[in-house]
Amino acid sequence: MDLDQRIIYIVVVPDGRPEQASIMQGFAPSLMRNARLVRAASYLPSTVYDLTKDGQDTLIVRRVAGQAPVNWFGQTPRAIRSMPVPPIAPFTIILLGPGQDPREYDEWIATCPIEPTIVAQKGGHLTYEELNPEALRKRFLAAIDKLPAEVDADSIAEVRRFLENWVEVPDRDIGYHVGGHNSITPNLMVMASVGYRNVVDHEFNDIERGNAPYIEQIVKTSRSVLDLRTGDGQRDMHRIFRPTLDLNLYAPAIYPLFFDLPVPRDAAADERRRFSLVREAMQRQTGYNYFNASESAKRALNNLDLKTGEPIEGRPPHPHFLIGMRRDELNIGTDAVASLATSEFAPVIRLPNDVNRTGGLVRTFAQQYRAAGTTPRKRLLAFRQVQERMKTAVPTEFIEFIQGAKVGVRVIADAHVEWLNIDGLPLCIRKDTARLPVTPGNLFLDQIGMKPPILLTPKELQHVLVISALKRDDPIAGMFDIAFDAFGQLWKENLKVDHVDVSNADELVAAINAFEGQVLVFDGHGAHTDKEAATLYLQDDPVNVWTLRDRITRMPPIVLLSACDTHAADRNHATVGNGFLALGARAVLASVFPLFAPTAATFIARLLYRISVFVEVAINIRQRALTWLEIVSGMIRMQLLSDLNHALERAKLINSELYQDIGSRGNAAINGEHEDPFVAILQMYEESGVPRGDLDRLFELTIANSSVISYLHLGRPETILVDLPKRIEEQFKQMAKQDVR
Repeated sequence: MDLDQRIIYIVVVPDGRPEQASIMQGFAPSLMRNARLVRAASYLPSTVYDLTKDGQDTLIVRRVAGQAPVNWFGQTPRAIRSMPVPPIAPFTIILLGPGQDPREYDEWIATCPIEPTIVAQKGGHLTYEELNPEALRKRFLAAIDKLPAEVDADSIAEVRRFLENWVEVPDRDIGYHVGGHNSITPNLMVMASVGYRNVVDHEFNDIERGNAPYIEQIVKTSRSVLDLRTGDGQRDMHRIFRPTLDLNLYAPAIYPLFFDLPVPRDAAADERRRFSLVREAMQRQTGYNYFNASESAKRALNNLDLKTGEPIEGRPPHPHFLIGMRRDELNIGTDAVASLATSEFAPVIRLPNDVNRTGGLVRTFAQQYRAAGTTPRKRLLAFRQVQERMKTAVPTEFIEFIQGAKVGVRVIADAHVEWLNIDGLPLCIRKDTARLPVTPGNLFLDQIGMKPPILLTPKELQHVLVISALKRDDPIAGMFDIAFDAFGQLWKENLKVDHVDVSNADELVAAINAFEGQVLVFDGHGAHTDKEAATLYLQDDPVNVWTLRDRITRMPPIVLLSACDTHAADRNHATVGNGFLALGARAVLASVFPLFAPTAATFIARLLYRISVFVEVAINIRQRALTWLEIVSGMIRMQLLSDLNHALERAKLINSELYQDIGSRGNAAINGEHEDPFVAILQMYEESGVPRGDLDRLFELTIANSSVISYLHLGRPETILVDLPKRIEEQFKQMAKQDVR
């Protein structure tokens, strides 16, 4: 057995009930209290190779390829003690929070072939103060001396050589200093991983000038991270382990329901007033602090007397308990995002809270999608309002970073940043875009943690399970049949499609557990009532997928939900899409609005045709792996082209011949990695005689009414990699040699 060269950091999270999660974002309180342990893992090496000279020289390259992530996990004591650490994983570190007793793990440690390292406030192998690379090196060298004979001797010798050649990462100077603040913590931690540890020389205190000083620091540190990331350029390993997404847009959020909770009834009148003022300040917050809060709100925020502004007698000045709780939520959320950013060596742009205040116009837009008397024009007007509001919420200084993203953008938010207008197109069309929802907090932490790449061949992608939950007499029941009949002739040689009808939760669970492929399609109805959990309808039986968590034994990594409102734009966090992430899916394509059944069925059929034929051809042409994110993103752009073609044909601005011609050439531009395919497509129309004014008008109308803005790609689709078997094997050989040329 070869040694696992990863260093695993397990943050112990004592058991807790769901109702004990924090009230604003839904984090486990014990994990919030131990946020600094998550941060500590990000500062330490992630493999035994990292601190060698060669390891340091290649760290950025490997992290851009997703091959040296920070391996931290939150686990309960019960889960940790359920099985011994195997001898091939001697570099396991158990991080106990303050007050946790290391002696509770003595019996478990005795069962481990190799003793893990316990870090605790006191009584462990290391204290918090002793947790440093040199202490870890000594522990690891001692551990490998005790490895059993079944561990490969050459593997042990290689690891010993690495450990004996650890050198301290030299201090480097970035050329400027900033004030310490959560809004730039992720970027500071990324830079610290390669030696830029002294960027902060004071605590940030420029809080009276609004957002400007925060934005200046975010821009400066984001630019530095990008410059370091791109300094080494592309390497051969990036052909299979594709570069990680090169921009994160992060906007922490609060459950909307929190703002509707009743004020504590048993509190004194002034305490109830203080509670209301603090919550109101949170709801009205537009920037990175509460500088625009009223005077009375500022007094409440600091637990001062509401009339005089003086400290309350017998009570030392301190933030209101809601502010303290929110601070703890922001700390664990920020440290988790920082861990991901460090793992991928990518910048994080912290968006001002104003993006979360766009929800009112999003609800108005959603109502236009659901209203019986809506029109395409009304939808367009509502979408324009959303985009204009989002434009005011996202500082213009950040747009340049979005425009410059080469690989893709990750939206870490609940707000619909995907609709932000970037050079005439929504962000979700302009760039390959994935979303990590930030509520509920515990699911957010699960999704943002280390996700090893899923390596698939095109053939492994071509086994698909289609679950139909529609009654036979349902008006949309035949849509999939029609679409699949049309495209089935094209994919019949490559694609294996299993069709299963389900009418209740037991049948749904059985169908999923029995499936051994990688792609699950759900065809049915979805609904999400305000303030309730979303449901899927299994014929007449509504099911909350969150309740199936203990019954699903194997969830396919890819889930395509062809149902309405599976991540509804104007509802709560308990969506169907989030539910499938909680069940174990790696990537979920969900909808924020009701879907038009014929178009949705055609979209799925075209996507399946795409994976049956296009994927392998594209891999051969590009001589590199494809990510599932770019496969789906390309299909979404193709759908928009089809919708535009339909609109132009209905307006009699093009004929069927031109429809086919530009459809073909436009798809080639989209799939040929054209830098701006829709610029090329619009030029094709114009050169074919379509007046530019009519073209621009119809294109804007089409975008606002197309299903493409309804689809959200949730989870980590960029970590699903598709490549040819031979190259996967060759690349693993290179990785085994630490070859990152």
